[in-house]
Amino acid sequence: MKAIPRRQARALLVGAALLSALVRADAPSIYLTAPSREAPREIVYGYLRTAAASLGLEAADLAGVAVTDEYRTRHNGVTHVYLRQSHEGLEIFNAVMNANVDSEGRLFGLGGAFVSGLAGRHVAVAPVLSAEGAIGAGLAHLGLQPRAVPAEVGYEGGSAQQSRWRLPELVAGEIPVRLQYYRDESDELRLVWNVSFELRNGEGWWNYWVDAVSGAIVARENWIDHATYRVFALPKESPDDGPRTDEIDPHDAIASPEGWHDTDGLPGPESTLTMGNNVDAYTDVDSDNNPDPGSRPDGGGLLVFQPNLDLTTQQPSSYRPAAVVNLFYWTNILHDVFWRYGFDEPAGNFQVDNHGGGGLGNDDVRAEAQDGGGNNNANFSTPPDGERPRMQMFVWLNPRPNRLVVHSPPAIVGTYEMGEAGFGPAFTTSGITADLQLVNDGVGTTTDGCEAFTLTAGRIAVADRGNCSFAVKVKNAQNAGASAAVIVNNTPDPPFTMGGSDPTITIPSGMIWLVDGALLKSQLPSPGVNATAKDGGGAGADRDGDLDAGLIAHEYGHGVSNRLTGGPSNVGCLGNNEQAGEGWSDWMTLFLHSRPEDLSTTPRSFSAYLNFENPANAAGIRPYPYTIDMTVNPQTYDSIKTAAVPHGVGAVWAAMLWEMYWEFVFTHGFSADLHAGQGGNNLAFQLVMDGMKLQPCSPHFVDARDAILQADQVDNGGANQCRIWRAFAKRGLGFSASAGSSTSVLDGTEAFDLPASCQIELFSDGFEVGRTEHWSSTTG
Repeated sequence: MKAIPRRQARALLVGAALLSALVRADAPSIYLTAPSREAPREIVYGYLRTAAASLGLEAADLAGVAVTDEYRTRHNGVTHVYLRQSHEGLEIFNAVMNANVDSEGRLFGLGGAFVSGLAGRHVAVAPVLSAEGAIGAGLAHLGLQPRAVPAEVGYEGGSAQQSRWRLPELVAGEIPVRLQYYRDESDELRLVWNVSFELRNGEGWWNYWVDAVSGAIVARENWIDHATYRVFALPKESPDDGPRTDEIDPHDAIASPEGWHDTDGLPGPESTLTMGNNVDAYTDVDSDNNPDPGSRPDGGGLLVFQPNLDLTTQQPSSYRPAAVVNLFYWTNILHDVFWRYGFDEPAGNFQVDNHGGGGLGNDDVRAEAQDGGGNNNANFSTPPDGERPRMQMFVWLNPRPNRLVVHSPPAIVGTYEMGEAGFGPAFTTSGITADLQLVNDGVGTTTDGCEAFTLTAGRIAVADRGNCSFAVKVKNAQNAGASAAVIVNNTPDPPFTMGGSDPTITIPSGMIWLVDGALLKSQLPSPGVNATAKDGGGAGADRDGDLDAGLIAHEYGHGVSNRLTGGPSNVGCLGNNEQAGEGWSDWMTLFLHSRPEDLSTTPRSFSAYLNFENPANAAGIRPYPYTIDMTVNPQTYDSIKTAAVPHGVGAVWAAMLWEMYWEFVFTHGFSADLHAGQGGNNLAFQLVMDGMKLQPCSPHFVDARDAILQADQVDNGGANQCRIWRAFAKRGLGFSASAGSSTSVLDGTEAFDLPASCQIELFSDGFEVGRTEHWSSTTG
């Protein structure tokens, strides 16, 4: 018989708790029997006999019922009675019931279920497979082949033919074996051997049910439930935030009650690989939308995932198992956290088995690490509820994979970062060693190399960026006899991959920092500079989007907003130009990776790690870092008129939500518990999630703002209306703002005003001395 999934059991317990809070303890509706002085187990037996028909049972179904445990709770006097059903002298696995008898002898809280109609069932009564064969089947299922045969050390006999065995080569202690019946999903009773053994290698204490006729594995569970993942764990966003740690059983017991490797809702994982109910993670290097063979790391019986990783020496292709494990961990974290805020089964979340919670199943996320379909990007494809989404994470190419190693003069000897070009050959690891020569084309900015020039053959040409294409500069250097070309950036920004196309270019080239170029040019032409331009090797390693949890959260967030806006079966509601999809995803990343020490004015970048930047002073891949400081991020509603669609438009929405986030944190504090905290950060996130459910299909910014206001009225009785208005008004989406059509970003009108009710509140608050720009903790 199939056990009740923990999520359903949890719902029953919650329901019971609510009932007990609403009904008096002596209310007759709670109790199934009148007070009695009989022994508690006799009270239970008597009720089962008299109520058998109402429970769907016959007398024969109760013939083999026996008490397995009985004890009394001291503080309330309740006696708990546990019963198991048997048939033909054999226990039926999970055919159990529990009953409770209070101190006055009244029965209440009958739970569980027995198998009905036993008398009419045709079941096997004698095994074909031996007990020894059942042990071998369980070991073989784990890929273990003992050299010796198990030795029987005890036989208790009886209907269950109970015996005890030893196999010290592989198993610690004894191996108990007995016959049982197992009710499968087709409601058939199968005669099985129940075998349990603890492996000496520490990879599990396994409990198997082996078909006693066919020898097939019917079910198994691991009594050791711990799972370990070595990852860049919450709240870390990327390797910039510190080293990996071992996270033990990080699943949320409510959102993923059977852990991350379960798919049937019953105890025990169905897989020891990076796959389970919420996500199937693997690599897809050849970009055929299928798992690369063997690319799901195996945690073994103990579910220990600790792949090697050395970012100082390894290219992404060398640490694929670590990338997959990190992607698996984070996609599951996102499932669990968002489940707590309402992206659950009825709302269209991503699960194989919805455990009877509503919605459609069989739609776990296919998380494809190091997908070969692109670079410097990621994506999330969201079909309707019941169809599997796909998340593709790419490798991000190092924009500065090369190095310029200066040998002389002594004053500037050292190694300098250098980018690459999208045309011409790449630098080799041995490189090109030559003297540097600053170009002079005699026209305008003479050092830009935009006109033909001459230089000493074989030298490395140095030219300034600007006034013409990179390909023109390098081709002119090649025509002048240069062995390579170095372009000096004309802004303080990092060097990047130089674009352009010219198939006739045969010399390598790259860009260096503005400050480094100034240093080099100060030594030219005298005393002169000798250097080697080369591939940087490990120093120029690419980076993997699978290690940037901010990007993973961003992509997963697209799946959330697409299924919540318009309903889980209608995922085409965010295709309009003025829509906030990219903004919700950015903001989800900000929420997940915030820390207690952050300030409201702390600049928060997005994917600075993948942009090869320092997150402390960079914007990442967005126009501005996120902060409530308008001098650092000046974006307002009108900014969408000139912003790129959809990412630039979304960045404006995320800036507005970040203002709202801080309004809530200023008032309600901050909680580091993202699953169940009660801080302002939690409250703000809940309103945004609920707002997505309330807003119309194809929402513009005003629609999305109004949905959040409505969510606050529903959730909190409108207690936070003015906080929400202040946040949006600061960025131009105030009371009088209008959006026009959601298909255009050009027809909106920004406004910075508040509704009259909030103007009164603002006046009363104006006498405050001030408010802190740092959050307080709600968790002590």
